Amino acid sequence: MPIHYNPETQEPYLRLPAPLSHIILTPHRLHQLEETIAAKVSLLNDPRIYLNLTGPPYPYLREHEEEWVKSKCAAAEPVLQALRTEFKTSVQQQQYFDLCPFTVIREVIEEDPETGHPKKDVLIGDIGVARYMFYEYRHDSAERAEAQRRNNELLPGNEGIAWGIGCKYTRSSPCNWSFYFLAPSHHGKGIMTSALRTLVQDWGVPRMNIKRLMASAFVENVGSVRVFEKNDFEVLCTLEDWEPYPENRGGGWKSLTVVKWRGL
Repeated sequence: MPIHYNPETQEPYLRLPAPLSHIILTPHRLHQLEETIAAKVSLLNDPRIYLNLTGPPYPYLREHEEEWVKSKCAAAEPVLQALRTEFKTSVQQQQYFDLCPFTVIREVIEEDPETGHPKKDVLIGDIGVARYMFYEYRHDSAERAEAQRRNNELLPGNEGIAWGIGCKYTRSSPCNWSFYFLAPSHHGKGIMTSALRTLVQDWGVPRMNIKRLMASAFVENVGSVRVFEKNDFEVLCTLEDWEPYPENRGGGWKSLTVVKWRGL
């Protein structure tokens, strides 16, 4: 089973393959709320990160992250409880889930020498998958709204669901966007490429039945596009002056590169 389980903390998690096995994907942790707030507020106010994002508020404040963590924990808890039951009974439930609880990228700095499970780690990024936004249609257009409506009506596990990596979405939910970023200190090490592959292969496909997967990035964000290409995404289209850019980030309109996953 690609999902690991730490019996001491009762936390399921994903681990990246070697040589990046010191990187794990975990749920958010309420008991580490203060540590998470400190890390995320610092990262999401770094221009090397926030200038490539439109979803999170800027400036990103303590209350934003506190609300985010609490809502993510509440949304993920039923899935995590189901996984805990699976590990305790050694029986995998025959159901598809509608979300991925493994949204936090962490670097392990201490492991249990006997079990190999993480004992201490630090937050270095976020990754997520949500119902797709349909960026191919104009912002605030009836066509985009209708595509989202139809997609959101599909039940979990439906092969027709279009999913998006790291996209803002409008589905009725306590969390209205999913992050996709990595601390600049960890760029250029292949971490995000491997994290995305692990997320899709170890969770998205087997436990969400993902068949259609999309993503987008600003045209100038070449690094993100390259990460997608290394994960068997192909460029679907380039949309010039397509998406509104928040005034507190400079305003205007941004051109997008939209990519589509070829599948496993």
